[in-house]
Order: sequence, then C-alpha cells, then structure tokens
Amino acid sequence: MSKTQEIKEYKKINREATIDLLNKNKESLFRDIASNKSYRQLAEYYNIHLPHLHYYLNLEENKQAKEIALQIASYHQIDEAKQYLESIQADDTNASVRKKSELSQFSTYLAKVKNRKEFDLNYKEQSDNNNQQIVIIPANFTKQIDK
Repeated sequence: MSKTQEIKEYKKINREATIDLLNKNKESLFRDIASNKSYRQLAEYYNIHLPHLHYYLNLEENKQAKEIALQIASYHQIDEAKQYLESIQADDTNASVRKKSELSQFSTYLAKVKNRKEFDLNYKEQSDNNNQQIVIIPANFTKQIDK
C-alpha cells in the first residue's frame, strides 16, 4: 500500500460525521446514484467507509430517495442497452454484433439489479404485512379435491 493510500485510509471519518456530511450533500449524492455512479466510487469521492454509506442509504428517511435514484439509473441502463442494439449495422462483423449484443444484455442485467420491481420477471412483491404468503386457489380446484 502506498503512503497516500495509507493516509487516505486513516483520514476516513466515523459514522456520525459521515451522516452529517451526506446530509449536507444529499442532493448531490442521489444525483450521482441516478447517474450510475457505484457506491464504491461515491465512498471514495466522499472519503467515507463503504459500510457507512450503505447505512446512510438504508436509513428510513433516505429509502424512498434511494429507490427513486436507482429507478432513474435503471432507465439510463435500459437506454444504454437500446443504444447498443440500435448501433448494430448490417455490415458489422459477427464479433462486433456479438459484442454489442452482450453489452446490451449486461446493461439490461444492471437495470434489473437496480430496479427489480420493474425489470425482473421473477420478482414477487410481498403484499401481506404479516410476512405470510397469500395462496389463491381457483374455484374449480376445490371441486376436484372434494370428488
């Protein structure tokens, strides 16, 4: 580890100071999340510990803003995926087409990670407050069981 990295690690601030710093820069923080900056990049930029950033983002008063920022970021990822596919030309080589297709798939995957509710087909939202799974049985199914 170089001397500058050691000094930078030493100067990272504690959780309470992190919360104060991020509260002062709240708009900028959520704007950066919406523009697809990673949490690691944000932690390095603000010179804070990554777990402290996660703690701050998961505070009750920040959850909704984080969710909105991640939704915006996911839309940017979908636009990027679409641009990759639209950039494929008829005279492109097979390798070029495959690369653009895989970049599009990866951007779609990132959008799915950031916004599971909208882009993940396997996502099931728990609607019951008691964490109980609701089972819906068709009416004709009970008639078959009685017979």
